[in-house]
Amino acid sequence: MSEFQIFSDGAADIPSNVKKQYNIITIPFYVSLDQKTYQKEIEELPLSVFYDNMIQKNIFPKTSLPSVQDYIDFFTPVLESGKDIICFTITDTLSGSFQSAMSAKQILEENYTQRKIYIENSYAATGSQYLIVRESARMQQSGYDIDAVHSFVQKAKFDSRIFFVVGTLTHLEKGGRIGKVAALSGSILNIKPLIVLANGEINKAGLARSRKKAMLKLSELTKNYIEQNHFSISDFTLTIGTTNTPEEIEVFTEILKSDLPNIEMIEPFQIGATIATHTGPMTLGVCISKKFECYL
Repeated sequence: MSEFQIFSDGAADIPSNVKKQYNIITIPFYVSLDQKTYQKEIEELPLSVFYDNMIQKNIFPKTSLPSVQDYIDFFTPVLESGKDIICFTITDTLSGSFQSAMSAKQILEENYTQRKIYIENSYAATGSQYLIVRESARMQQSGYDIDAVHSFVQKAKFDSRIFFVVGTLTHLEKGGRIGKVAALSGSILNIKPLIVLANGEINKAGLARSRKKAMLKLSELTKNYIEQNHFSISDFTLTIGTTNTPEEIEVFTEILKSDLPNIEMIEPFQIGATIATHTGPMTLGVCISKKFECYL
C-alpha cells in the first residue's frame, strides 16, 4: 500500500495543532487589504491584523485563490518522494481553487504516471471542509488506503452542513452572494440572517431578532437536519467557528450540548480571512460532518 499525503487549501481553516497532529499540509489563499498587494493568509497576514483592518478601519478585503503553479510547487516534492496525493478544496461554487488544483494534477500526471492524485471538491468550506479533512486523516492513521479515503469523501461531502449567522449582509452582498434588496432589508430591520452551506451551495435558513435567538435557532436547525434525515446524533462530529467573537462560544456550546447531547464536539476554531472576507465580522457557525465509521 502506497503512502499518501493529505493536502487542503486554506479555506478549511484547520487549526495549527490539528495540522501538526495529522501531518496535513495547507495551501494558502491570498488576501489583499488594499486591492493591490496580496499576502498569503496567516503566513504573511496574521488574522489579528486582518480583523483589525476589517473592523477598525472598515476595509473590505479581497481574496485570490492558489494558482496552478502554487499547487504544482506543493505537490511536486511529495510526488518525488514516491507518495500519492489527496487534496481537498473549498466547494467550486465559491472559488476556482478546485479548478486550479485539477489543472496542476493534469500537468503533473504526465510526469508521475505511477502516482495517484485525487483532487476532492469538498462541497464545503471552513469548518465543514475542516471536519471532512480531519476524518480523512483519521482514516489514514487507522490504516486505510487512499482509495478508501476517496470513497469516503464521495459520501461524506453530501452529509456535511454549516449553519451560521452573520453580523450584517453587507459583505455577502458585496461578494455577490445575495442581492442588494435583501442586504438593505436586513440592515433596516436589524435582523440576524441565518444561512446554510449544503451540497456546495449557500442558501437562506431563517431569521433571528438577536444573537442569542440566532444561536438557539442554529442549534435547532442542526438538530432538525439530523433528525429529519433519520441520522443518529452520535454519528456526527461538531465544531463551532467564529470570526472575532470568542466570547460567544461558551454560551453557544451549552445550547448545542442541550439540543445534541450525544454528539462529539471538538475544539472551536477561528474562521480565517478567506471566508471572513465574504461573510464579514461577527460570523458564528456550527459545522457538522459524519464520522468515517458510519460509511463502512
